[in-house]
Amino acid sequence: MQKSRISKQVCIFLSWVSFAFPQIEFDVHWTPYVTYYLSMVDINTGESNMPIFLSELSRESGAPDSIGVYIEFEIIIDSDALGVDHETLVKVETTQPLILSAPIHLSNMDLNLTTDQVFDNQGNPVALHLDITEQLDMEQAEQMFSAIVQTGQLPDGVYTFRVVATSENGEQIVKEDILNISNPATLQLVSPGGILSDTTINEVYTSYPVLQWESDPCNYINPMTGESGCEYFIRVAEFKSQEHSSIDQAIESVTRLPLDQSLGFEPVGFGITTFQYPTDGGDLEPGKVYVWQVRKDLTTTSGTEQLLSDIMSFKVKDFTSSESDDTGAEDTTPAGIVLRSLIGDDLADRIFGAGGKAAGMVANGNITLNGETIDVSVAQALLSMGIPTEDEDGNETYRPMEIISVEVSE
Repeated sequence: MQKSRISKQVCIFLSWVSFAFPQIEFDVHWTPYVTYYLSMVDINTGESNMPIFLSELSRESGAPDSIGVYIEFEIIIDSDALGVDHETLVKVETTQPLILSAPIHLSNMDLNLTTDQVFDNQGNPVALHLDITEQLDMEQAEQMFSAIVQTGQLPDGVYTFRVVATSENGEQIVKEDILNISNPATLQLVSPGGILSDTTINEVYTSYPVLQWESDPCNYINPMTGESGCEYFIRVAEFKSQEHSSIDQAIESVTRLPLDQSLGFEPVGFGITTFQYPTDGGDLEPGKVYVWQVRKDLTTTSGTEQLLSDIMSFKVKDFTSSESDDTGAEDTTPAGIVLRSLIGDDLADRIFGAGGKAAGMVANGNITLNGETIDVSVAQALLSMGIPTEDEDGNETYRPMEIISVEVSE
């Protein structure tokens, strides 16, 4: 009798191990977007018009020839601004298991009430029985839906996209994509430049200025290159007073950048907010006024959207003009230009101009930063871009240089 009880216990244990052994594989790939529109999912039918995820459901090696698998797809919202605390926007799930024999490819676009079957990799139809088992109560989230109606977009917040595969033996595989959605709306030029009517205070001292702007960060990763952030483009054109009546007309005319007029804008990269005018773009000519604009491309569930900045103008300093000669600005060396731009024209004229204490002197090119010698190109970059600093979120920004004191030695 004792031996019989031991054998029964062993059989039960082996049966439990077999029950818990993995039988399915569920690989899920999420599609990256910057902005999500409500139209991507109908919360009443589950219908989607854009791929949010793509997946492959298959049997593990050694699993039974046929396995029943339940699938569910859920979108969960957590938004303090809207007063929505971890609530389900919509949840679609199968009411009867899919019969899995050969691999099946599924996406969110398959999971809607109008779909009654999918096909496996061998072309066999697989019955699909779906229902909306949970959705956001519109009366409880009136503020949220009001915001959605106005913009069409899912408002800022934390969104959890979850897809779950559960086999009939209890094995469950959960895949999630948690996004902190912030719909980008800001794109502001910083430097160089300003309004067209006063380019005298918007002069640059180089034909290759560093252009800087500010914008909202993008929670986007390019699936092809792995680069993060939105993609930016830039456009630079000369303002000709005899041809252009406004900066808008100038920016739409023949461009200096890009040189290829068919492009419209020059691509500058993903997630960056500074760009140095390239040497292969051709010198920006001294004494001339230029206008520039930045474009930001947003990858949304409704396609690519473009956000344009305002337009700013700047003038390239002409040190050979009679106006410059009258102020005693003979030093046109790179070091001299950096020195003048650091201390400003008024102070430079008083020191180096006619009657100044350092009249006739020129910069020797010896530049130090915190006691260490640096090249003039480093000084030019710091002057154009500013001093790099990081905020509490690790985002790098640039602040203008400040002159504390000036010391002149022979």
